[in-house]
Amino acid sequence: MPKKKEVYRGDDDERNSVYMFHNERYDMQFFTHADGWSQAMMKFDLANFPNRDDWKIYVACGNQPTEGKR
Repeated sequence: MPKKKEVYRGDDDERNSVYMFHNERYDMQFFTHADGWSQAMMKFDLANFPNRDDWKIYVACGNQPTEGKR
């Protein structure tokens, strides 16, 4: 029996990941919620920041090893 495909809705905060793009030259951050790497990159591209080599990306996943939401 095939597994049921899980459909994700963007309003579900527990499944969404937060991506932080950090500009090392100017020490500024751009945060976005995304449903994966490709969606995060699409949002970053829409911002049209210059000098892409100055940016690093970090992610906070929905399941962090902390004592937050359960």
